[in-house]
Amino acid sequence: MEKDYRCPECGSRKIGKGKMDGYAVLRPADKLFSTGSPIIADICSNCGLIIQMRVRKPEKFRGQ
Repeated sequence: MEKDYRCPECGSRKIGKGKMDGYAVLRPADKLFSTGSPIIADICSNCGLIIQMRVRKPEKFRGQ
C-alpha cells in the first residue's frame, strides 16, 4: 500500500522514487563478501528533499 506522504519541507504531495546507481550499495557491516542491496529513496519532486531511504533487499541484513 502506498503511503500518502507530504514533504515536511514544502508541504508538496508530489513524491517520486529514486535509486542510487554505480557503487552506491549498502553492505552488511559483518559480512565482508556480501553484494549488499541497492538504495532506493522517496524524494519530493517539488523541492528535492529526500524524505526517506531504504534498501531494496532487506533480507541481506538479517542477523545469523
